Amino acid sequence: MQAREIELYLAELGTELKNRDIKKPIRMMLIGGAYMLLLANAPRTTNDIDIFWLEEDAYQGGIIRTLADSVQAITKKHALRPDWFNYLAQVLMQDEVIVPNGKLWKRFGPLHIYVPPEEYILALKIIAGRQKDIDDCVILLPRTKIKTRQQAQQLLDRYVLPQGQEKNAEQIEHSLSQLF
Repeated sequence: MQAREIELYLAELGTELKNRDIKKPIRMMLIGGAYMLLLANAPRTTNDIDIFWLEEDAYQGGIIRTLADSVQAITKKHALRPDWFNYLAQVLMQDEVIVPNGKLWKRFGPLHIYVPPEEYILALKIIAGRQKDIDDCVILLPRTKIKTRQQAQQLLDRYVLPQGQEKNAEQIEHSLSQLF
């Protein structure tokens, strides 16, 4: 996916939710490659749109079912991968990271997309440690005040819980060694 496709799919998802009578805002935070494309102008593509829920009760009630049905409708319409709209990252990382409130970026009907500080994305990319994440870190670092390995560690301490740092210690070490 490219940036324009991401915005198109989010807009269509918002319309689909509205057509299914969702009125209460569904607040989600954009992370991952979609963030890099839309907000950091990264020269690459992504396979999915990674998001974090910003609602405490996101999994309760019919909202999750309606969202899943809406995502499925967009999947079929555009012949997308089944995981193009990915909230699994949060399930996998919920005990490892602190999720900041972020700021509202765009509204697509009831779908409200928030973005975290760039430093937060940098922290997530450091713990992921794949080559594409290191490449994203290279883009993000000059946009932050992080200049040293010690400052990067302080950033991790702010956003990544001790158990998350322990679980991802190998990737973190790899990332920090590559970057500093």
